[in-house]
Amino acid sequence: MTPLASAPPTPRRSFLHRPEFRAGVAAMTVVLAVVAAGAALDPSGLLATVGGRGLPLVGTGGVYQWAPLLVGLPILLAGTGVPVAVLAGRAGATARWVFAAAWAAVVGAAATAAAATGLAAAFPLLGSHLSAESALRFALATSGFAAMKFLLVGPLVAGAAALAFRIGPRRAADPDSDQPAGATGGAMTVVLAVVGIVAAEFGARWWRGGPVGYAFTGPLIAPTVAAGVLGFLAGTALFLGALWVTLRALHRRLAASAPVAVAASVWLAAVAAGLVLGVVDALVAALLTDAPPQAGPDDWWISTTLLSVATGLGFGVTVGLLGAPFAGLVWRLRHRWTEPSRTPRAWQVATLAMLLIAIVLITGTTPAPGPASAERATPAGGLERLRLLPGRDGTGLPVIGDVTGRQVVLRGVNVNQLIDYYLRDPGKPATQPLTDDDFAQMAAMGFSVVRLGMSWSRLEPQRGVFDEAYLRQITAAVASAKAHGMYTVLDMHSDAWGNALAKPSQRCDGGTSPTTGWDGAPAWATITDGTLHCQFMARDLAPAAATAYANFYTDRDGIQSELVRTWAWVARAFANEPAVAGFDLFNEPGIGALPPTTSGLLLGRYYDAAITAIRQAERAGGGYPHLVFFEPSVLWSGLAFDVTPPPGFTDDRELVFAPHPYSESITMDQSLGLTIASIERNLTVSARAAESYGAALWTGEWGWFGDPAVDGAKVRRFAAAQDRLGIGGAFWVWRQGCGSPETGDDAVTSGNLVRVDCATGASIAPPAGFAQPLSRAYPKIFPGHVDGWESSGDGRGLALVAVADPDADCHLEVWVPGDAAPTIFVDGVEEPATVRVPGGWRLTGCAQGRYSVTVTP
Repeated sequence: MTPLASAPPTPRRSFLHRPEFRAGVAAMTVVLAVVAAGAALDPSGLLATVGGRGLPLVGTGGVYQWAPLLVGLPILLAGTGVPVAVLAGRAGATARWVFAAAWAAVVGAAATAAAATGLAAAFPLLGSHLSAESALRFALATSGFAAMKFLLVGPLVAGAAALAFRIGPRRAADPDSDQPAGATGGAMTVVLAVVGIVAAEFGARWWRGGPVGYAFTGPLIAPTVAAGVLGFLAGTALFLGALWVTLRALHRRLAASAPVAVAASVWLAAVAAGLVLGVVDALVAALLTDAPPQAGPDDWWISTTLLSVATGLGFGVTVGLLGAPFAGLVWRLRHRWTEPSRTPRAWQVATLAMLLIAIVLITGTTPAPGPASAERATPAGGLERLRLLPGRDGTGLPVIGDVTGRQVVLRGVNVNQLIDYYLRDPGKPATQPLTDDDFAQMAAMGFSVVRLGMSWSRLEPQRGVFDEAYLRQITAAVASAKAHGMYTVLDMHSDAWGNALAKPSQRCDGGTSPTTGWDGAPAWATITDGTLHCQFMARDLAPAAATAYANFYTDRDGIQSELVRTWAWVARAFANEPAVAGFDLFNEPGIGALPPTTSGLLLGRYYDAAITAIRQAERAGGGYPHLVFFEPSVLWSGLAFDVTPPPGFTDDRELVFAPHPYSESITMDQSLGLTIASIERNLTVSARAAESYGAALWTGEWGWFGDPAVDGAKVRRFAAAQDRLGIGGAFWVWRQGCGSPETGDDAVTSGNLVRVDCATGASIAPPAGFAQPLSRAYPKIFPGHVDGWESSGDGRGLALVAVADPDADCHLEVWVPGDAAPTIFVDGVEEPATVRVPGGWRLTGCAQGRYSVTVTP
């Protein structure tokens, strides 16, 4: 009898002998190296996933400090390595498929990590000013911007994974493995349901009406009803088609019978489909979006490509996050309701698709809130209090008007003469004294508004202590402007956080320089946690500035609550003052250390808190709701686009969107020889953003061009674009001192409109290249609505056609500059009268029905 021979023991193999482990570890190793390089080398902090040069990897001051490292990084590593290992471990896997899987995995993982990090940072602030739903929607909608970074890094990660998979022992093919024929069909059924849910719940405010919705101005192909029926159907078909092709290719090649493999393939296919959707939208935007009237050439396609691809990726990631686990679960439980070899029947899929499409179309989008209706007031003489009026026929962009129902055009200039600037040289004042003569000169240029900068550092120099003397200076300025017939917008001015950030002794390298200090927050509210005071390319791109803003947005030590309390104190002082047009809540707010969570979501939370406090103070002071001016982050001023606070951040209806369109002037693209957005494009896009908020549009700052003899043409173009939109704005800046941070040490003059001779301190009259278009003829106050008007090249002519609102006061006022009496033709205007005023002429009359005003020099 022959004894049975025992089988030889199977030798233990290290995990490196398994190709899936090698691929997953290699992918995670490269990702970790990229993150470390960004943390050590990125001086801006915008590209680094964790930290940045001069920023700590982790801190204890707030969730935003440790969330990138302790929440985002693990998700990024696991989200990259696990799907790669799962798919690389299936029989039939090849290096080519591992490469594709790793690339898609790292892109999706980056988006997921960013969303999770943002939610973690926002979680402690959830409450009356920020809902969990709003935070989740924003985090998912903007997650694609983080994915864009790793879309470029992806080939490095994918190459390492494919190389590690190929080198070394390979998994033998399993002859007994069978391809589950129903995997693709079952997964697609689940994804179809998820797409419908996401389109109805999230997609309605993902493209148009979302934080980057202003970019989608032309035809849109996307799974959202905002794209219209055809755009929705085409977008849904495109996304599902790309996903089906990817899934089919994976399942044909891989024996993906395990639920975890089905889930991984759905996740990666959704990311890939989102990328396809974004690329197609970018191409559509670049090819089919018309340029604004009379716009010069620009490279707006750069912006639309970034925003379209990021939005598509965010959508794909969200579908993948929801669809992957459900697809795996459905595949695991498939035996309970169907045979494993059969796919869902066509009629079942078609019925489900029709049902979901109906849900999406019925759900639709929630329209942006518009101005609340109010009783018309009888003119009291002087400056009437302002409010928003609905657009023409109740649609379109609301407009700034007064309580008598007339539209009011706020055209004027910024005044920085009460701002508390950092003084680099005590012998050179940063500002010029503000006198009544300043306001008289402004009025003589036809201005109807002053945007008056004020500093938190002077309003509340010590915590909890308000400076009554400084408030009296502000009150005196408001009174002086009012005496000359001008409104005042009270602007909480801040540049690069505050003057306490100045640290000229800071040692900086790597192309950075010490922060110079500007204006804004007081020293006691400046919390930088020991980060470097070194700026890169721009004053706001400094670790100390990012940390200071982030601590403000997350209300570290209650500093945001203090500014909100300061606003309440100011608002109560002017609660019943009609000459105050409204309150500009924060000038060019910084991006913080965790954009766009800090620069969009939490900025919107601060705005809502400030508005709530202002309204309570106005009621306590026996006043009424003034207009609220709000801005996107400083990136809009530097790039001509931004991820803005989510529409719906507040229920208040007296909103004015007030960006700073510095296109073709000081935007960062100019240093590269590019014009991403022309003057006209920037204003058109700004109007689209305002419309998504149900807000009026007002350009809070613009200008700062160079030589008036050359750049006066740009000022005229800007003025013409304003007139076509029928909006006002404030030119930067009236008069400033030679010690201003905006003025170089060796400058001969300082300022932009009224210049100051740095040797003598004498004022220089506004140059004609700027003064002429700024002083051009325009309707200051008029009844009814008009899409725009047109002034002549010399600024003295005007053509206006409008239809008066029968319920509004009929009196209009038109400004015409110059010494010589103009020739005026009116139709539909009763009792017209022309009166000589300083700097020009004032035309008045009573307009009824359809009327026109034509002014010729």
